[in-house]
Formats: sequence, C-alpha cells, structure tokens
Amino acid sequence: MTGINYKELTDIQLKELIEAAKRELDSRKKTELVLYTHDCKGSARYHLGKYKHWSKLVTSVDTSKTNGYAFSGEFLSVTAEHKIPVGSVVVEVCGSTIDAYIMKDGGKEYQFEASTSSMSDFIEKVAELV
Repeated sequence: MTGINYKELTDIQLKELIEAAKRELDSRKKTELVLYTHDCKGSARYHLGKYKHWSKLVTSVDTSKTNGYAFSGEFLSVTAEHKIPVGSVVVEVCGSTIDAYIMKDGGKEYQFEASTSSMSDFIEKVAELV
C-alpha cells in the first residue's frame, strides 16, 4: 500500500508508526458536542452576586497547587450555555463548594465534590479524570 516493509522496522519504529496512525484516526473523528450550563444559570441576581461562581473546562491539572489555580483550561460563563466536547472534564464552583463533572452524551455527569477550603484530594481526583 505505501511501500513500507514492516519486517525491516524495529519494534520501536513499528510502535511509533502505530501511535502515529492512531493519532491520525483520532484527528479525523468528528467531535461530538454537548450542551453545558452551570447549575446556577438562571439563579437570582442576589444569589449570583452573594456567592462566588465560576466554571472551567479543564485541560490539565497542576497537582502541586491546592486551590482553583490548579486547573488549566477555558473559563465558562456561569450565565450562558456552552457546547463542549463529550468526554470533557468541567469543574464548577458555587459558594464554598466545588464539583467535578464529565460531559456525556446526555449532559453533565456528577463525579465528586469538595469544599473550596480543602481541595487537595479533589485536585488529585480531577487530575486522574483528565
């Protein structure tokens, strides 16, 4: 097909070729999007103003940190709808509670929560999801 003699490749070269082919196939897949909204979307202005609110589409986690700065990614507006890829990890804060979700075909699926004043274990768990 491509003129590559697979028998002449070393094991490492063959594994690299397989990984490159997998990456190419993954890049060709159409990304399915799902609708995400913060749990407090539509809440009264009083609630949104009184408590801290934020959510983030998490792309990586720095486990050496112990607060919200551990999460890298795009901030998502609390008062808007967002279309994000299925399988994405989202963290959202309302007041002193932080929740983790994985986006599934039917919407967000709750994973676990923590207090924003005690996030070390939460950060480790989110790192495992990403």
